[in-house]
Amino acid sequence: MHYNNRIEYPVNLGDKLMKKHIVPAIILLLNYNIMLQGQGIQLSPLHTSSRQISVPSVDLHFSKITDTLDLPFFDNFTVNKGYPSYSRWADNQVWVNNNFPINQPDYNVATFDHLNPVGNPWKNLLNKNAFVYADSLTSQPINLQFYKTGTVTTKNYTPADSVFLSFFYQTAGFGDIPEAEDSLILFFKTKTGEWKRVWNQTGQNMSAFKQVIVPAYQTEFLHGTFQFRWVNYTKATGNLNHWHIDYVRMDRNRSMADSAIRDVTIQFASPSLLKDYFTMPYRHFMDNFTDQTLPGHSVTVRNLNNSVTVQTRFQLEIRNRYDSLVLFRPFNLSSKNIAPGVDGENFGQVKMDTLSGENPYLKFTYKIAPQSDDITPDNYNAAGNNNIFLSRQEFSPWYAWDDGTAEGGFGLNYEFLPDIKGQFAMKFDLLKKDTFRGLSVMFNQSVEDVSNRKFKFRVWRKLSAIGAADNQDELIYEAPFELPVYKDTHNGFHYFYFDTTLLLDKGSYYIGWIQFQKYVLNVGYDNNYRYQRQNVKNPNLFYNLLGQWESVDASVKGVPMLRPLMGSAMDHRMAVKTISKPGFTIVPNPAAGSLRIEGMKDVTKIVILALNGQKVMEIIRPNAEINIEKLKEGMYVVQCTDGNGKTSSRKLIKNL
Repeated sequence: MHYNNRIEYPVNLGDKLMKKHIVPAIILLLNYNIMLQGQGIQLSPLHTSSRQISVPSVDLHFSKITDTLDLPFFDNFTVNKGYPSYSRWADNQVWVNNNFPINQPDYNVATFDHLNPVGNPWKNLLNKNAFVYADSLTSQPINLQFYKTGTVTTKNYTPADSVFLSFFYQTAGFGDIPEAEDSLILFFKTKTGEWKRVWNQTGQNMSAFKQVIVPAYQTEFLHGTFQFRWVNYTKATGNLNHWHIDYVRMDRNRSMADSAIRDVTIQFASPSLLKDYFTMPYRHFMDNFTDQTLPGHSVTVRNLNNSVTVQTRFQLEIRNRYDSLVLFRPFNLSSKNIAPGVDGENFGQVKMDTLSGENPYLKFTYKIAPQSDDITPDNYNAAGNNNIFLSRQEFSPWYAWDDGTAEGGFGLNYEFLPDIKGQFAMKFDLLKKDTFRGLSVMFNQSVEDVSNRKFKFRVWRKLSAIGAADNQDELIYEAPFELPVYKDTHNGFHYFYFDTTLLLDKGSYYIGWIQFQKYVLNVGYDNNYRYQRQNVKNPNLFYNLLGQWESVDASVKGVPMLRPLMGSAMDHRMAVKTISKPGFTIVPNPAAGSLRIEGMKDVTKIVILALNGQKVMEIIRPNAEINIEKLKEGMYVVQCTDGNGKTSSRKLIKNL
């Protein structure tokens, strides 16, 4: 397979096409299982192998030592979202989130992939044949030299103090299954400053979180600046090969059998109170707010006790954007016995028809009050509180099925088909007459850089019937050629504004693209989305490869991260300023004889590409002025790389 396919979800092209061995037409970059022979390093679990591997070099640009900690150590990542807290961790390379895991111990985990802290592939390398050390999660220094036995008395640590580290881990979740060649490795720092491998796990499919307990009482680890560090060893494929860590705790007087936890936790709450969309324009919502609001919303909790049922009380507080109280439901109004495992509480429908402003929001504070067996975090001096969960219901100047986090990528796969045009369409229902100004798209960075591949956005009023050979599409707009734009931030959307503003009546429409080359556009894919909260295929997604529209296969249950922008230009101006920050500017553009690069410091290399991806010019250590007189007239892509290895792309129009 030419493309780094992850799990391929076949689509039904009909018996006639299947007899011709047509490959799947929709590709989700979620499970890359191609085995490469003789490349990379095969790591084995520690107890079955004595192989020595090199210690990974960690990017210190993202590291910061803030303090030396004392035991006990505990973090369940509930304090920060996005990055680990520097109060516990010395680096910020993993992604702290609550979207990737499935049935996590409590809300938020630390996710490892091949993306750096700003969401780009490490060293801007996407190469399915290369293995690299990617993300690291390193503790702040921990004092394992001595501990207090009174207000002033101290005692040196010895092996008899029986220090152990424990944690939970999961592969994939809603993301991608690490391959057999991938590993998650745990290192301990010795007295001599060396990093010693003490545990590792090779890639596999895990449906549940597993707790691991590792001894740290050996003399070589008992010193004043001890640290532990996880690193994932993976193919350089970007947003793939996911590992998740949660509920990290370390203390003395433990043992290999010390796996019991006394804790009742919040896992998550309803991601949106809207029935269909994750967010939408408020004025559209108000035209039919009863039909667009879920009949109820809930908070999900997990009892981590092995065999004890815990009576648990629930509280909910809702405030508007002005911090005025909208609803308060106290603890004494709801109580439930939570058996070991997962349970929850439904709070009923929330009225949102009295909010003010174009894009209002509500702030939710969920709290639980277990009446017993909820002491483990307190025993470890936890910084956060997994009995409190904050969320927001937002409205926006766009329609979004997705929740804003890409667990994978989405695109058309027709590598073995003839050289044809590929089309994708996604249905959305416009609830109110409005102006349609453009699209915002999250482009997922994995497997292959396609930022130089052209495509055109399309908007349809209707599509031909599924399987119909005649073309009855009602195309109402086709944008000029565009190129994918990668953002220097996790899950960053790029805004594409149409050259014509469309005034659309209320009704159903389709947005998507047409491409003229065989490649995977790799639009972000929200794998948490489920149509009407049911575990069924997404009926709003369609593709056309052989002259007729087809519905996606039943396995495609998530949604591409493609959003129609509605309303006035003012509605989006702030978002564009925040999200769309160029890495450099080409001056002049269009250009004829020469150009210069502005807004990007320390440019080490400039590459100019034709729209078919062919390199037509490369300049190492460029001067202020770049001569392009020999280039033919037309459109090109200019890629600039700075001294840190960061690459940005812009379009160039070459005039005669």
